[in-house]
Amino acid sequence: MTRDKSHMEFVERWAEHVKSVPRKKWKAEQTAFINAVFEKANSFYERLEKTKEGRVILERLREAREKD
Repeated sequence: MTRDKSHMEFVERWAEHVKSVPRKKWKAEQTAFINAVFEKANSFYERLEKTKEGRVILERLREAREKD
């Protein structure tokens, strides 16, 4: 899989940010971002659970995880 130019530019900006600010600051920013990703995913799964089709999809995902 190839990444586009904007992704690489973002990675470079983030690396520069990490180098230029105290670890405590960028670590807090990264933690907030990761927590937001998990919250968004959980919210999505909760919405899926409310529909029959969503429950079927989630069950398939659970079964696929068990096989791995």
